[in-house]
Amino acid sequence: MYERIQSAASTGGKRDRSLLPHIVGVIVLSAILVIPLFNMARTMYRFQAFKQDLAESMSLAEHQGILSRSDADRFFSLIVDAGMGKPQSTVPAAGGTRCEFGDGSTLELWPIDIDGNPENPGTLIRYTRADGDAFCYDTDRIDYQLAVDTLS
Repeated sequence: MYERIQSAASTGGKRDRSLLPHIVGVIVLSAILVIPLFNMARTMYRFQAFKQDLAESMSLAEHQGILSRSDADRFFSLIVDAGMGKPQSTVPAAGGTRCEFGDGSTLELWPIDIDGNPENPGTLIRYTRADGDAFCYDTDRIDYQLAVDTLS
């Protein structure tokens, strides 16, 4: 009887104790969790930079008489109050409104249906800095016609 216990104990102690699968699992799980957070933080940073650049361009446009102070303030309030929508990379070929600020930067607006749903109208906004860097997003929290009237 003692021989059976001893032989079972001697064969059970040979387990593979490699940590490699666990380490790989932790790395993969970390990547799955960290990459979306990094992208969200980067997009939020770009939106903050967009607001700062837009404010500077609008201030210059005020000084040059392109925009009145009240219109610039009203439009900027629309942008800030709405917050950032969904970043976009393409814009319609036509049908929009363009505002040039005098420093080489432009703001373009298009009426769109958010996610292709006609019951969810919104505005596509693209701001292009003088150096050519563009920030583009859509939002259903800004009425296209109100935004255009504010900039007119």
